[in-house]
Formats: sequence, structure tokens, C-alpha cells
Amino acid sequence: MTSKSLLYIIITKSLAVVTLAFIQPSINAAQKFSTAGFYAVEDSQRTVENFNPGWRFIKKDVQGAEKSNFDDSTWEAANLPHGLEILGENGSGGRNYQGKAWYRKKFDVKKNNGRTFIYFESVMGEAQVYINGKKVAEHFGGYLPFAADITDVITLDGKNNTIAVMTNNSNSKLYPPGQAQDRLDFAYFGGIYRDSYLIQTNDVHVTLPEISTTIAGAGVFPATLDIKGNTAKLEVRTEIKNNSLHKKELLVRNTLVTAENEKITSIEQVLTLEAGEKQQLSKQFTANNVRLWHPDNPYLHYIKTEIIFNNKVIDSLKTKIGIRLFEMKGAEGLFINRKWIGKKLIGANRHQDHQYLGNALPNSGQWRDVKLLRKGGCNIIRAGHYPQDPAFYDACDELGMLTTTANPGWHFYNFKEKIFEERLYQDTRNLVRRDRNVASILMWETAINEFPRQPDYAMSTMHKLAHQEFPFPGMYTVADHHEAKKGGLDMYYHGHDKDVNSFNREYGDGGEVDNWYSQNASTRVNMKWGETALLNAAIKQTKTLNYRHSTSKVRLGGTIWCGIDHYRGYHPDPFMGGLLNAVRIPRTTYYLYKSQYDANYKVPGIESGPMLHIANELTQISPKDILIYSNCDEIRLTWCGDLIGTEKPQRKNYEHMPHPPFVFKDAFEFTKVKRRGKNKIDPVLIAEGFINGKLVTRVEKRYPQRSEQLKLSLGDEGLNMVADGSDMIRVYATVVDINGTKKVLADESVYFSVVGAGELIGGRFNNANPTQTSYGVATALVRASTEAGTITVTAHSNGLKSDAITIKTVTPYTPLNLNETYVSESKKSDTETILISQTVEVNDLPLNIQKLQGELKKLRQDIVGKDQTIMDLRSKVKE
Repeated sequence: MTSKSLLYIIITKSLAVVTLAFIQPSINAAQKFSTAGFYAVEDSQRTVENFNPGWRFIKKDVQGAEKSNFDDSTWEAANLPHGLEILGENGSGGRNYQGKAWYRKKFDVKKNNGRTFIYFESVMGEAQVYINGKKVAEHFGGYLPFAADITDVITLDGKNNTIAVMTNNSNSKLYPPGQAQDRLDFAYFGGIYRDSYLIQTNDVHVTLPEISTTIAGAGVFPATLDIKGNTAKLEVRTEIKNNSLHKKELLVRNTLVTAENEKITSIEQVLTLEAGEKQQLSKQFTANNVRLWHPDNPYLHYIKTEIIFNNKVIDSLKTKIGIRLFEMKGAEGLFINRKWIGKKLIGANRHQDHQYLGNALPNSGQWRDVKLLRKGGCNIIRAGHYPQDPAFYDACDELGMLTTTANPGWHFYNFKEKIFEERLYQDTRNLVRRDRNVASILMWETAINEFPRQPDYAMSTMHKLAHQEFPFPGMYTVADHHEAKKGGLDMYYHGHDKDVNSFNREYGDGGEVDNWYSQNASTRVNMKWGETALLNAAIKQTKTLNYRHSTSKVRLGGTIWCGIDHYRGYHPDPFMGGLLNAVRIPRTTYYLYKSQYDANYKVPGIESGPMLHIANELTQISPKDILIYSNCDEIRLTWCGDLIGTEKPQRKNYEHMPHPPFVFKDAFEFTKVKRRGKNKIDPVLIAEGFINGKLVTRVEKRYPQRSEQLKLSLGDEGLNMVADGSDMIRVYATVVDINGTKKVLADESVYFSVVGAGELIGGRFNNANPTQTSYGVATALVRASTEAGTITVTAHSNGLKSDAITIKTVTPYTPLNLNETYVSESKKSDTETILISQTVEVNDLPLNIQKLQGELKKLRQDIVGKDQTIMDLRSKVKE
């Protein structure tokens, strides 16, 4: 007798599996991110659509690809953010694609009675944009946004429009950063790797800062002028454009509202605009009983802007504002809202890339990076060496993470081509115009990073342009002290002036490196190298962190290099010295930084309180000393039922740190595990933390026994997965024993399978699936589709019990602009997971698998053939 079941068979080029799963409980609602620098208002005539899904692309130059009737049926499907390729762990060193690539998309415009704009947060390198065969934009530089008014080139009925975008990430000395990629310490990959939006407004509307050239204006620009208690003096600038054929008499209303959308105060201004005219309004006002933005209490207000014509609102939007005042007071230090900050600024540098994805990290990934570093002890992130994603700055504002922004550049200035300098100046303006409303930005790196030879006049010009575009308190330009002095900048990196505030932009790495070719350092550790290597790196970083706390108030603090592992342009290996590795798993050093928060420190949205982390893994090769990071006063330790003792923090050599580590000398003896006798006492290490004599935290850590099973968990950080075609989540498969204890010494190959409204990112071609465990954990990246639903992820490893987890995706906050027919006819990449859903006889399943295995064998032969062709071509090139 046979039974029938609905089974999902997953093909990843080498594996067919049948999966069962349980439902993961739902988590918080979808996060709202800014769109093109503003937030949409419900029922506004201004609409914003997510333009990311439904593209096709090809990784080469193609003649005629800009034409409307071009046949792109052989191109691959793509959703933005898109980085041209899925990379392996060692994707640096110029191994990534460099050159031209094309993107195309079919789209409809829902209304055509106003203005329509296309907006790109960033396109790497050179970009050319065509709508229905007509060129509408050209942009140089891969880190700042640009936009175009496409009203006059879209079809009259708004239907069946075509956009084509040429991208080129080849080396170019004509725009920043200018440095050849094989000489950079970071990789800038390619593609349309950040978000894009379709924006529609009334003919009379607030301008876009990316289109208007008004200095210190365009769009909505609120600023804090002064603060006294909970009363703030503010100014708001608003620019209006009349694209209609008639003169308009308008009322412009700006309303300061709370995060809960409660009105605080409003200002109204009347103006008359002739047809085709634009005008910027400016108004100062006082707001009482406001909640100030501070890193420890990052409360955000909004300015709601409305344009009213004939008593009807014809345009409206919301602009975020953190009401705060930064003051650099030399020897007295940094003051926020008229008070000394009261602590050192300690944090990490960050690059924007992610393993497998390159730079194409979705908004949720940006937000999670900030949250991981914030809860891991960082109160500042230095952005190296370019403007980060807008979602990154949204997260910094919301989570109280002070940060920086920077002109793109590193170790290069083009002295021969004037166009480079002109574009550098334009980048400075665009940088300030994009980030001027970010409350968390403390320092502005206008000069090129680490390049003493750049002209003094150029640095001075960029400094002045920044202040010209931001003529309010709180703008502080910064560069290394020699360059800063020559350029007249506001503060120094690595300076020792007693009256000028300074900040240590990078520490904890450079002194350890053997040479800049091999790039080996004891602080750069692959987690696969194990516990001892991780401990040694953490101990060395403890010394550098201690020194950061020893400096006077004039030195504000510093940022470790680096917060998260990243790809590098000139080296094949990634940087491996981050507090988090490339898939955001904490190293031992992460807990050193986390333990520096006081036990009573609280930040909204961040888990805090008494903490304790045992750095010893209790394996047969673990050290005898037990190192513990904690913000407690005392720790009591018990091992195998025997009291080891009670210790206080190790103040010697670490006297400046808020919370030095605890060390229990010779406390762990592996042989004690097998000498437990007839009582069979569990081999458990118990650490108890005390503050003022009171027990406040208790952690148990078991001796890991043989590997038994896989345990899945999500790296969601409280964010739901959004069904927008590009949102991504990390799924961790941890090898555990019968008690659920992690096996850091496990070396297993793990296969992931996905069923439902998503897909795996990567496969055998980049060692993403199957993948090897690292420090006991294998990681998969799962991407959502454009249909909300459930995604079931199952992990398998030969000899271990499998595990499964199901993720529920939600409808995106911003509606998608998606041509379903175009998408359904697009070609899926043959390197991505293929999902087949079919009803089969369970007893006949082996026959189906045999058939599938035959197809897989043919796929492998095709791949081997392609690899041989590539090798032959490379040989010809060498000849």
C-alpha cells in the first residue's frame, strides 16, 4: 500500500532532501527606513515606490542595451541591492568582477499628472541611466545618491516604460576614490548595490536636494541653533518648486511632531511662485518641552512639511530631526546639549560589505550591524572611508550610536586631471546635503583619508564647502592632525594638541602586522583557528582598550580597526580582526567591549544590564586559566561541583578600564572531567556575578561531549524579514551535544535547504552550500521573495540530527514597483537554488532522486566544461 504526500525537493547541484520543520514565533514588525532622505506621509500626493525588485542584468557591456526594444530575454533576473556576483569568503584581492554591466527593468507609472523622479542611493563607479531609450542621468562615484526628473520621457499613459542602467566599476582616476582597486584596503565591487525609488509628486512640490543646486538648502533642512533645558531654538529651511504652467499662491506649513506624531508647534509661511519658479523659505522658531537627542537617550522628532493650495494639501513629507547640540570645548572635552558627555567614545570602524553579498547589503543588514556593535559595547562607529548606506545612519540615529561620514577616498589624489578635484568638491557638497539631517554624525571627514600629499588648498576648500552647506552649530571637519592643521579643519585624528579636540580613528591593528604584503597579525584571527588564537587576540586588544581610557578629556576616544571583518581590495584574504566576523558571529574580543558598559547602563532598544561571559570553552585543549569578561564587582566560580574561589577584576595593567577582565589562574583541569567518580557530578562550570555583594547574574557552561545534532537560530536582531525580493537573514546551524552544548571543535559539512517564500544565497560554487562549520557554527544566508509567506530552512549534516526553522516574512512598508509578467519571464541564475514542488509517491521517491541525480551530473559536466574554457582563455591571455 502506498501513501501520497506533498513533498518539496531542493536541488543545490549536489543534494536532494525532504524536509520537515516547526514554526518560529513571529518577531517585531517591519522596520521603517527613510526613503530618499525623507519619510512618506499617509494619503499624501507624494508617493514613493520601492524600485528594487524586477530587474534583469548582464555582467558585460552590450551594444544597444539602452534601447526600449532591446531583447534582454537571456539576461538574468535581479533584485536590488545587487552586487553583480555572489562571492566566496576569499573574494578580495581583485578577484571580483571589474568592468561594465547593464541593468534593465520594465515598469508602470501609476499616475502621470505631476512630476516623476527616479532616485538611486548609489551605483558603483560610473552610471548612465536611460528611460525609454533617452539618457536622463549620468553619475560618477559609487557612494552618493543621484536622481532625475523623468516626467517628460515616460509614456503618456504611464504604461510599459523601460529603464536601462549602465554601471562600470573599472578603475578610474577621474573620480574619488580614484585609487586602483588592487591598491585599496577595501573592495568596492560593482552594480546597483543600494536602494532605488520611484517618487511622484504634484507639479508644486518640495525639491529634491539631489536635483536642486541651492546651497545650504533644497528639500527640507531643519537644524538646532541653541538649547536651554528642554527648550530648543530651531531653524527650518524649505524649498518649493512650481513646475505647473500657472502662478501659485501657497501656504507652507512646517510642524514639529514627536515620534508618536503628536504636535509640538507649527510655523506657517505664505509665498507666491510664478510658473517654473522655485524659492527657499527659512524660519527660526522656539520649541518648548522637547525631548533632546542624546546617545544614551536617542529620541527623534520629525518635521512634517505641507504645501497647501486652495485649502488643499498638495505635497507633504516628514523629515527626521534629532534635537541636539554638539560642542567641542578643547581641554573640557565633548559637550552634548550643554553637558560634558561623561565618558570616552569607544567603538569600531566599519566597512559596508558582507560575506557572499559584497557591498549589496539590504537595509535590515545595515541596521543589524549597528545594533550588534551597539549592544557589544560600542558608542561610536567610524565610517571608513566613504559615506555609508542611509539605513546605517537611520540605525545610528535610533540606537544612539555616534558616527562619522566621509568623502570617498584613500591614499590617492589625482594631481594631473582637474576633473578629479572638481568632483571631489562636488562630493563634499553632496555628502553634506545627504547627511545634514543625521543626528548621530559627530565628525565629517572632508579631506582624503591618510594622504598627506593632498594639496592644502584642496583640504581648505572642502572644509569651507562643508560649513557653507551646513551653516549651523555641530559641524566639525576632521582629518589626521598634520592635514587638519594645513587645511584649517576643526579637529584632529591622532592629535596631541591640548586645546584642540582629537580622536583616535584607528587602533589595535597596525602595530601587529608583519608587513603590508603578507598582512599577518596575531590580532587577525580566523575563527576556525580556535580558542587559543581568539584568546590571544582578545588579550592584546585589552591592553589597547585600556590605553584609550587613560587619555585626557581633549582626546575624545577612539575606534578599533575593525568592527566587522571585511573584504580587501589588494589582498585575497578578508580582514579577520573584527569584533564580529564576516557573518556577524562575535569573537572573544566582542565580549571584552560589551563588558565595559556599566550594569545600570540603559539605551532604548539595546539589551543591557549585568553581564558575564566565560571565554574558556572547556575542551581538551583549552587553557588552564579561565578568563571571564563581566561588569560585576566579583565573580564566584564553581567547576565540577567544587568551589574554585571568588575573584575581583584584574586591575593590574588595566587600571584605566571601567571593567577589567577576571582571571582564575589554573582553574580548569581537563582530566577532572573523567575523575568525577561514582557520584557522576556533571562537568559544569558555574560563574556567579555579584555587585555590592548581591548576586545579579549566573551563567552555567557545560563540558561539551560528542556531537549529536544541529541547532538552528536566526540572526534577526528583532527585525522581521520583509518580502521585498532582497531582504536577507542569517541562519546559524550550531553543532551541539546531547545537552545542547556548543561544540567549538566540530568540523562538519552542513547542507542547507529552503522551502517557501525565499531562497538560499550562494551554493557549491562559492562554498556557501554545503559549507563548513567555523568554531562550531555553519552559516547560511536566506533571501526573501516578493510574496509574503513562510520560509522553512533545514540544516543537514551526515551523522547528526537535522534541525529546521521557519521564518515568517511580512509585506514591505514601501509598496513595490513590480512588473509581474516581466519578472515571471526572467531567467533565474543557474548558480542559485532551484525549487521544485510536486506530489510524488513516497515509495517511488528513490526513482525520482535517481532522475534528479542524473540531471545534476549533467550540470556538473557543464560546469567543468565552463571552467576548462576559462582556464584555456587565461592561458591564451598569459601567452
